Amino acid sequence: MSQSGLRTEELDRFNYPEGFPRRRGSYALAHFECEGKLGKMYGGYPNCALVKLFAKLGLHRYNWLEGTNFQFGRLKRFNMGSAATAYFITLVARLPTSHLEQIFQVVVEEERLGILDLTCRHSRPHEGTESSKKEMPSLRPHRQPVPTSYKDRLFDWPSSDFAWPSSFSDTKRFYLLNESELQCDWISLYVELAICTSHRKIKARDLTKFHLEIVQVAIESLDDKSLDDKEPPSLMSRAALLYVTYKDVVKSLRTG
Repeated sequence: MSQSGLRTEELDRFNYPEGFPRRRGSYALAHFECEGKLGKMYGGYPNCALVKLFAKLGLHRYNWLEGTNFQFGRLKRFNMGSAATAYFITLVARLPTSHLEQIFQVVVEEERLGILDLTCRHSRPHEGTESSKKEMPSLRPHRQPVPTSYKDRLFDWPSSDFAWPSSFSDTKRFYLLNESELQCDWISLYVELAICTSHRKIKARDLTKFHLEIVQVAIESLDDKSLDDKEPPSLMSRAALLYVTYKDVVKSLRTG
């Protein structure tokens, strides 16, 4: 293992330009360039909206862990397999305060196809030239075992007449976001991911037409401690379940 926690084989999967030979028990990766002539077509590669959102998800993870504020700039390239697959994404991010541009590499893996079930395995700045094999900065571990209390939790999604906020009045278990906190961009990102994973034909250019109004958000902590022992949930909870209600005014993009 390299210092970054990525095997050399995985490092190569970001940049290898000629595709990947099929291996026993696995499938080849397809390579797509997003800049230049193909990039100007803005949608000339598969799952273009999803890939852009996956890149933003990787930046969100990095900013969350490192306390930075990198913003998505543009896609450079990505490699992907078929069906539910891992995406090896190279992108350009920038810092709004200094306009500094930084190349990032992100790995997002779809666990299941057609629903929001993802793992962002890695997100890190790419040091040196793009062809450099030098070791990357170490990555903080981010995976945690799923708490036993989480088993089948989503199957009990509340009915359409679920009352807000009375149903989330237990402040030891739930945290209701206030009006200013509803503007957090990562909440809209999660909603957009949920929409695009189930409507994969949405184009990247259509993301600018999204007009989602976040109405209510409740955060439930997912650690296995008793309610009396664990910290109250908050925006900074690392393992949490989010309940989101929103208004969607762009259904025509998916149904028309």
